[in-house]
Amino acid sequence: MTDITRTDPGSPSYQCATRWPILLVHGVASRRAERFAYWGRIPETLEQYGARVYVSTQDAWGRYESNAKQLRAEILQILKTEHVEKVNLIAHSKGGLDSRVLATLPDMHNRIASISTLSSPHLGIKSLNWIALTPELVKRVMTTPLDVFFILSGDSNPAFLYVLDDLSERTMQEFNEHYPLPDDVYFQSFSAIKRKISDSGAFALSSSILQVVEGDNDGVVPAWSSDFGNYQGVLNAEGEMGLSHIEITNRSFIVFLALLFGIPYDRQDSISRDGFDVLAWWVEMVAELKQMGF
Repeated sequence: MTDITRTDPGSPSYQCATRWPILLVHGVASRRAERFAYWGRIPETLEQYGARVYVSTQDAWGRYESNAKQLRAEILQILKTEHVEKVNLIAHSKGGLDSRVLATLPDMHNRIASISTLSSPHLGIKSLNWIALTPELVKRVMTTPLDVFFILSGDSNPAFLYVLDDLSERTMQEFNEHYPLPDDVYFQSFSAIKRKISDSGAFALSSSILQVVEGDNDGVVPAWSSDFGNYQGVLNAEGEMGLSHIEITNRSFIVFLALLFGIPYDRQDSISRDGFDVLAWWVEMVAELKQMGF
């Protein structure tokens, strides 16, 4: 990201100047944040408050193990560039699971200071359990054309349907046995719940549909599934609207559609729901990481 001008440590513009640089780890349906602005104005806002911010470029539809290796290479480059020993990871959605696998690699757990996950399905999604019952041949027939498209879009090792299977409740039970949280990495998690169907387009609609099977959710991930490790609760918990899966990363539904189809767009100002300002929350969250010594 852009170079940071250092200021007086006591000034407001220094309140997000964490000890270690920050890597924002995206979820599915994105790969290069410079092009699609997956994070809206979050990187530049954190930089204005003194943070050193990088964005991940792992595959949009890669499986955990493959993406963890890609993230490893990115982190090693950041450490070299910044002349530091560790990084802080802030991950959205499946990016939180990629980050957990990354932290278990033999040479990585001591290079990660903290992991903060936002609406990551650590306990899985019940609605995806049907994929595990799908015959292997049918899976391959269904996923191959999409994987070819994702390769042409920039992925190096996509596996669309298998990624969805990885996110199922059934598969995540095995995942949590194989990838426990490292004792020497600070870990915290956050959830979101979308409540008002008239807001945020299809995510509000999907939230209402998922409510039947999953309970409270953000339109994609159930709130109970994001509850893992040092759980910090639901963002905008008391608001009438709540927050959708993409609003956490300061994107509206229109921005999401542009992201999905690769249409350029200008990054928007901060999303505010029921007086809950998304960018202000990000600044507060990173400031707390700084105060904790990360």
